[in-house]
Amino acid sequence: MSDQAVLPTTNDLEDIAGQVWAAFLDDGHEVVPSEDQQAPFDLSASVAIMGAFEGHVIVQCTTQASRDVASVLFEMPTEEVSEAEIGDALGELANVLGGNLKSMLPGPSTMSLPRVAETTHEHWPSTVEICRTVVTWRDEQFTLLLLSSDQQHRLERDVA
Repeated sequence: MSDQAVLPTTNDLEDIAGQVWAAFLDDGHEVVPSEDQQAPFDLSASVAIMGAFEGHVIVQCTTQASRDVASVLFEMPTEEVSEAEIGDALGELANVLGGNLKSMLPGPSTMSLPRVAETTHEHWPSTVEICRTVVTWRDEQFTLLLLSSDQQHRLERDVA
């Protein structure tokens, strides 16, 4: 990867989140940056980006937050949303965010299918955080992360 590559920033991530929520989950509620940048979560969805940029896009939230996403996405009452629909909706949200971020990253690259896991602690060994934000939608928080697996980013972090 070129030293000249400009990677997305937290502001870019927040802008993309606003665009994705407006297009993908337009229910009249805006997504806004959260004051609290330490959000609880018990679900995590991710997509891997492979190619000129190597890394992961991750969405973390509570089951209730994901249930709200599924309710809007599948146009059904929140209480009727199944566990499978929760996973599908959160995975699709990670996929759409990942696709938008991928367009800002050095290319060419490809993206994996989404992976969704129930967890309160997700570990991504040998990665460096490029940008992170917590956004709020419907009074629920979502942590959005872009991690890099690139050795150069690890070296830059160690030198800083």
